[in-house]
Amino acid sequence: MLAGFPAMAAGSAHSVGAAHAASTRIAAATHPPQSEHRPPQSEHECYSAAQTRREIAARKLAEPFGLLIGAANRFQAEALGVRLCRHKEQYIYEISLLRPTGRVIHVFTNAVTGQILSVKNAK
Repeated sequence: MLAGFPAMAAGSAHSVGAAHAASTRIAAATHPPQSEHRPPQSEHECYSAAQTRREIAARKLAEPFGLLIGAANRFQAEALGVRLCRHKEQYIYEISLLRPTGRVIHVFTNAVTGQILSVKNAK
C-alpha cells in the first residue's frame, strides 16, 4: 500500500467495472445505435460515392465523369471533383474546378440533363 492512499477494498475494482457495464446497457436500451436514427430529410443533401452510384442507376442520372470533363474544358480549368446532391426534389451535380490563377470554380448541373444551372466564382 502507498503512503497517503487508502487501501482499496477487494471488490472495488470489480464493482466499478460492473457499474460501468450496467450504465452502458441502460444507455444502449434508451438510445438506439446511430444506424437506427434517421434524421428528417433536409431540403439539401449530398451523397457518398456508394450512394451516388446507387442513385445514378436507380434514377437514370447522367454520368458525372463526362460532365466533370466537359465543365473543365468549357471553363479552361482543372477538374477537382464532382458530387451528387439533392436540393428539394432536384438532383444536382456540384462540380469543382481549379483555374490556373488558383481560383476554384463551382459549377452546378442538372444531374438528369447535364444542363448547367449556375456557376459560382467564374470571374
